[in-house]
Amino acid sequence: MNVQEVLQSRLLLVTGKGGTGKTTLSATVGRLSAQRGRRTIVCEVDTFRPALTSVLGRKPGYAPTRVAPGLDICNVTWREALVEWLGDTVPGKRIVKAILDNRVVQPFLEATPGLRETVILSRIVKLCDQYDQVVVDMPASGHAISLLGVPGVAMNLMRAGPIRDRAQQIKARLSRRDTALVIVALPEEMVVNETVELWERLHQEVPQLQRPMVVLNRSAVPSLSKDETALLGRLDADPELIGNAAARELLVAGRWEAGLERGTAEALERLGAEFGSNVVHFARLGALGGFDGGPERIVQQLAAALARQELAERQA
Repeated sequence: MNVQEVLQSRLLLVTGKGGTGKTTLSATVGRLSAQRGRRTIVCEVDTFRPALTSVLGRKPGYAPTRVAPGLDICNVTWREALVEWLGDTVPGKRIVKAILDNRVVQPFLEATPGLRETVILSRIVKLCDQYDQVVVDMPASGHAISLLGVPGVAMNLMRAGPIRDRAQQIKARLSRRDTALVIVALPEEMVVNETVELWERLHQEVPQLQRPMVVLNRSAVPSLSKDETALLGRLDADPELIGNAAARELLVAGRWEAGLERGTAEALERLGAEFGSNVVHFARLGALGGFDGGPERIVQQLAAALARQELAERQA
């Protein structure tokens, strides 16, 4: 899985440890696809505090909301998805209303194994018939496994019925070549370890998913010249040189940068060993002026970086 395949996918699932930048990446792919003329929607999954609001400037509701030409956002919430699922499954609006208003039935709906996840995924799959690309800002790591693993569990538990039928449709969608998975990571040992473990579990529980593309976000690019690196080494080796304020400042900054670059190199080596050529990395965009322009500026920078990576793949 590479950037070209990710950008051309019909259904894109983006996950990773919380705080890695998966929402920003989801919004970036959505904007880039829409700018290229594809009808695109970016979805969050049943969240009370949508993260897309700060990135795309609008709060997503269950119904798709237009935020840019060709780009919609939504929040696939359980209750609204259940109403839609019942409407598609049970004949007659009066019967659906009676089910939803029945106090005895409500606890049964809440407790039915896999129903919540199946209903939410069913809504996402349905959106694939309405858009050229559906980008899903998935829950973080373990919750993503629980969500995506339910269709397989439901099919094993239920021999027949509407839940099994819908689970089968979801599983078929996940198996398609135009369904892509992206895991976003950071150049930190704990995050890299969790990224590897996440794919191992997903591959075990949802084997129909293709091997993911891994995005190493906020990686450090070399920032010191050879002369500065040599000077840093001399300062580090000779405490008497640290009496100069400028030398102390350089040493502190240099140690910090060297640590970031070392962490990036180690992360790329580990991820490369696990995922091969399916790893791409992007610099700390805020360090390039992104924070001055807010989240929108970071999305623009990341979109440009994705486009450059795609071009490099085509020319390789």
